[in-house]
Amino acid sequence: MPSSKQSSLTEALHTLGLNEARWRAVLDSVQDAIISIDQRGTVTLFNRSAERIFGYAADEVIGRNVTMLMPAPYADEHDAYIERYERTGVAKAIGRVRDVHARRRNGEIFPIELSVSDARFENERLYTAIIRDVSDRARTRAHLLELEHRVSQRERLADIGAVTAKVVHDLGNPLAAISMQAQLLIRRLRREPIASDLLLPTAERVLASVHRLDAVIHELTSFAREQRLDLTDVVLPDFLREIRDLWLPLTTSRAIDIVLDLPAECPPVRADEQKLRRVIENLVKNAIEAINRGPGCVSILTLPIPINEKVRISVADTGPGISPDIDVFGLFETTKPEGTGLGLAIAQQIVVAHGGSIRYEARAPTGTVFHIDLPVQGPAV
Repeated sequence: MPSSKQSSLTEALHTLGLNEARWRAVLDSVQDAIISIDQRGTVTLFNRSAERIFGYAADEVIGRNVTMLMPAPYADEHDAYIERYERTGVAKAIGRVRDVHARRRNGEIFPIELSVSDARFENERLYTAIIRDVSDRARTRAHLLELEHRVSQRERLADIGAVTAKVVHDLGNPLAAISMQAQLLIRRLRREPIASDLLLPTAERVLASVHRLDAVIHELTSFAREQRLDLTDVVLPDFLREIRDLWLPLTTSRAIDIVLDLPAECPPVRADEQKLRRVIENLVKNAIEAINRGPGCVSILTLPIPINEKVRISVADTGPGISPDIDVFGLFETTKPEGTGLGLAIAQQIVVAHGGSIRYEARAPTGTVFHIDLPVQGPAV
């Protein structure tokens, strides 16, 4: 028959087992990740929600440094932070909720809410983090910001549209009359050799100025108009070859190479072909004008981005590059003497209407590359 001491020990172990089971049940039922580490940064606890959120099994993480769950710069700074806290007692993250980022097993960086507490057990200090995945919240916030941006943009376009309508109305007829009279004057001067040498260049400059002003009004009207898309499946290799072939005679005459770099497999893109053509041709034209005369090269490249279900179209040149002082997507910003400063603003508007983005960067050793990222499935409804 067991002694009273053995009975007490058995009962204590039973109680301890029940408490551990209750503790484990609570840990595994909460929706937030709970992770504990020791003062060396080694993971000692990794609950089921942590497994779900980070994509690791607990036995893949326990015993390893917690920085495996962190992107830079957090991973680089973490061990030094623990050492500094152990030495000074000055906390940076402990006792408050912070918005930071973490890294899943597949490499994805995602936003989290992080709350850290610490406790001392005998001579060891333990740190416990409660982590909430706020990716959905961040996506919702981004979506709301995008909606606000679109509303603001539509209001701005409505204002521009009203001004443009007034400009077109007030200038359209006078410009047409000036253009007609200038053309008549030029034809008459060409029949009068004596007066032609003196007056013909002036008349031709007047006509050129009228045409340029007419182009500005046309571009401004296009910018002010809401982008309505006629979506089809665009086969990018065929589409980009057509654009290359269109500009090939001009680049050949200027000793400029124009090359395509197309992957073996590239998914069709749901887009408005005519508007997308306008964007790419604008970039190609700008690239050619940046080089002006060869030797030089204009490159058109595509790159599928499967993780985001997007395709990137890039147009690169070997020209002198773009000054950092210029906002190339700003209205009336241009680096060309005869440019309207509206082409890239309209291009950006078209790309954004497709649910995409456009940006540019310097290209080594010289030149510029524009990147357009488009969703394969087209803009979200």
